[in-house]
Amino acid sequence: MIAQLPARVLTPRPTIERLIQHYGAMPVLWATIRALLMPRRRRPRPPDTDHLGAHLRRDIGLPPTLPHAPKYYDLR
Repeated sequence: MIAQLPARVLTPRPTIERLIQHYGAMPVLWATIRALLMPRRRRPRPPDTDHLGAHLRRDIGLPPTLPHAPKYYDLR
């Protein structure tokens, strides 16, 4: 048997009315204002794929890098 739950039970966030009823209007208002004024967290950039090792490149599905052959002017 599969349980049939109403949609309001499945929502993870509590409704604003329940928050106000539980904590009061002013704390909810101040928490909302503070959350709106805080800067958003930025995700760090992924690493550059040119500096990954051969095994890591293979694991994520990238082709292997060409072996570095020094140019004649680099050997001087």
